[in-house]
Amino acid sequence: MFRMIIFDLDGTVLNTLDDIHSSMMDTLDKFGFDKFSIDVTKTYVGDGISKLVERAVTSERYTKKIEDYFRFVYNKRLVETTKPYEGITDVLERLKTEGVCQVVLSNKATEYTDSIVRHFGLDKYLDGWYGFDCFHEKKPSPLPVREILKVKHFSADESIMIGDNYTDIESGAGAGIKTCFCKYGYGKLRSVQADYFIDSPSEILQIAGIK
Repeated sequence: MFRMIIFDLDGTVLNTLDDIHSSMMDTLDKFGFDKFSIDVTKTYVGDGISKLVERAVTSERYTKKIEDYFRFVYNKRLVETTKPYEGITDVLERLKTEGVCQVVLSNKATEYTDSIVRHFGLDKYLDGWYGFDCFHEKKPSPLPVREILKVKHFSADESIMIGDNYTDIESGAGAGIKTCFCKYGYGKLRSVQADYFIDSPSEILQIAGIK
């Protein structure tokens, strides 16, 4: 049984894609860029807002002004259509009952992460939540995971990282902990493979060793 679970947020605990996509479409429209489908947006998320905007407009045309506008729009509709994945709150509640330490590690800024976590009442299940700016490096670097284990006093062999993107899996694997890839999310893997794969949040309890 894992005693520490580190969750990604977007595409793992919450489906945030629609709000991200609509905010991006407004941004592209504002600056005269061609729009694209939500399936394209899906391939751009996972590495934080700066990288998302850069991918959307290309690195050659990216400016801080465009990114700032996206942040402005997204901040206004942060939880407009965002919602927890079906069954995830039941899983978090059960894990808390079983005494499992649960934290969220996101590549979102802490201000967004905190607002979303509190809005959906996830704070009552979690023992901490961290945005990328809580650490000197962000996922896929293993540093955030190592720092969390150190602060929470858990060893690598009793911990697991659960996420839907290569950034999560590489971060966890690099820190020497087990990893679980959420196929129901909207991320993708690269060279590093996960130890476990799940199709729905309900399978997390089995992975965690809870019957």
